[in-house]
Amino acid sequence: MKNKKIILIVYLAVFFNLIYAQRMDQRVYVATSEDEVYRLYDQMMDSARVSNMYLDPYGVNFGISYFNEINTKDTLMKFESTPDYHNNRYHDAYLSNCQPIDFYERFLNYLKEIEKRENFFLKRESTKQLFYIREILMKQYESGILNDEESVKAFELMEQVSLRIINDGHGIRLKGYEKYITDNIRQTLVNVIDNPFYPAEYLDFYMSQQDSLPEVDSIGISNSLKEKVLKDRLYSLTEEEMDDFYRFSTFLIYKEIGEREFGGISPGQAYLERKKQWFPEKGYLSIISIARYAVEYQDEMLIEKLKEFKKKHPDYQYEIILGDEN
Repeated sequence: MKNKKIILIVYLAVFFNLIYAQRMDQRVYVATSEDEVYRLYDQMMDSARVSNMYLDPYGVNFGISYFNEINTKDTLMKFESTPDYHNNRYHDAYLSNCQPIDFYERFLNYLKEIEKRENFFLKRESTKQLFYIREILMKQYESGILNDEESVKAFELMEQVSLRIINDGHGIRLKGYEKYITDNIRQTLVNVIDNPFYPAEYLDFYMSQQDSLPEVDSIGISNSLKEKVLKDRLYSLTEEEMDDFYRFSTFLIYKEIGEREFGGISPGQAYLERKKQWFPEKGYLSIISIARYAVEYQDEMLIEKLKEFKKKHPDYQYEIILGDEN
């Protein structure tokens, strides 16, 4: 019964948020020159830096999608912003797929500078866009519209992008790109197998930021509001009580989690433990993705390294099937 009550509080919190959310119109931001591309993307990264995304990417009030394809030469980049049901801003991102190869080279160099900035959330935002840029380069390379010099440059950029995805973004997405796996990329995959963990400083940085988030407590919340919530009299909540209602609901949720899952720790401690559990860039990298490629293409060098990996890391959560493992 207690668990059902907590779940009911969560549903009602969402419901009341829907009722009281302020309506916001869609906003469109467009760059029609290369200089505008850099200014616009800088503005988006500045917004990411000062929003909750900087502290907590899973409680965001600001978000940017992976790049989508836009088939126009006049509009180089576009962001369409729409509020979600929490009244947060989410931005669909678009990048032109028909610019000269030199443009993508310069844009990649620009993103590399963003990757050097002060925290890995911004690095993740910039490196996640590399997948779509690689798609553009691959389509242009295969289209037959490039001259010999442009084709060579496109191929070199594809390799550079793949190396950055693996080394900086830790994304091991090889499907659809198998025929472009070069010796440099294979060696980088070997390095991943030899060093198969996310950098520890990612989690350290993330947890260090949680001190800047609101406390999970019920201090200052009136007894009358607590009584309304605990006695299921939510119909009588006023608009002025909504902020405290959300805070008290969060407190009750983490109080239950602390008691049920963590042996009676405080709601604030339970909140931090959950943050640590849900943080994605920790533990093992996606070795299974490398294994799938190695088996499908019978890459003997990678298979031998994966056999060594299995012996060294029996706690890896995925079963790696390598065929004849004798």
